[in-house]
Amino acid sequence: MPVIIVEDDKILRFLHALLDPACPPARLAALADFLSVDLADFDGWLAEVRGFIGALYPADVRMVATEEDLVAHLPDAEIIVLQDLPIGVPHLGRAPKLKGIIKFGTDTRTIDRTACDLFKVDLKTVRRAVNCAVAEHAITLMLAVGRKIVETHGALDIAALRALGYKPALYDAEHISGANWARVSGLKGLYGATLGALGLGEVGREVASRAKAMGMRVLYHQRTRAPRAIEAESDATYVSFDGLLRRADFLSIHLPLTDATRGMIDAAAFARMRDGAVLVNISRAPIVERAALLDALQSGRLGGAGLDVHFEEPGSADEPLKQFRNVVLSPHIAVGNRAYAIFDMEATVAAMAEMISRER
Repeated sequence: MPVIIVEDDKILRFLHALLDPACPPARLAALADFLSVDLADFDGWLAEVRGFIGALYPADVRMVATEEDLVAHLPDAEIIVLQDLPIGVPHLGRAPKLKGIIKFGTDTRTIDRTACDLFKVDLKTVRRAVNCAVAEHAITLMLAVGRKIVETHGALDIAALRALGYKPALYDAEHISGANWARVSGLKGLYGATLGALGLGEVGREVASRAKAMGMRVLYHQRTRAPRAIEAESDATYVSFDGLLRRADFLSIHLPLTDATRGMIDAAAFARMRDGAVLVNISRAPIVERAALLDALQSGRLGGAGLDVHFEEPGSADEPLKQFRNVVLSPHIAVGNRAYAIFDMEATVAAMAEMISRER
């Protein structure tokens, strides 16, 4: 059986199920449950994929969580699938059987391309559909908050609009169009607005590309400035954290949760944001300080928030964020339907199957 080394990411665990007949039953059951939202026949899907990957199944799949684990298995490895772990000359020199590396994503900065060429190791990338889905949701939240879609849902009559505090009245059709006869004030659009991307990693770049298509200016901040090529591709300008807060009309969070990012958007950060700015979080809830968010909304300085990640999941029926009409809350659905994860896995194993069939 080919030996496949896979970085232990929660989505990449599907490779364990697809390729290794020794995958534990508990993992198979958990993965089947995860897909059950949109895929009824998990076993049928496994069989279908195994039918087109040839010599890739069955395989000995070894899940590794650290660089040390990776190094320990290199002598046997024929294919390596990575998300964040680094690999270069010291690693490839220990992997005499290695045919190829799959980067689960498109950012190859942790992989030494020159070393891959030197050791004649194929390198392929997989653009993650789940990242595209998350980026779509970030834009959706910006539009939903900015255009007051949830707040005004169903308010098509005079009484309903007045109950929301608006003063609806038809315009003089002889002289002007009838658009927004509901007289909903404070609507915000994306065209010409400034996106503040907190993080320009793989998800951040997907958000930036969509924001650019919508006519937004894109600023970004992260701990380490991105390479100029990535900035050019995203048409994104690097600014300080303070500059991002002060200039963003829509602040969108795309950072992992670490000790450094926990509570990053706190009371001081909200105080520096421009009046009426909208916060969007499709990353991790604790990056935003909860009490500070509630205070910023209560004061009226924050123009609204769109949140797909929450401080408790499942949340409580009396979640205080529900009281604000300018807050849109979705139940952690940014990754979209399970077709995105299925597509990513099928694209990954198809690339692996090509690699395993070639001679070293």
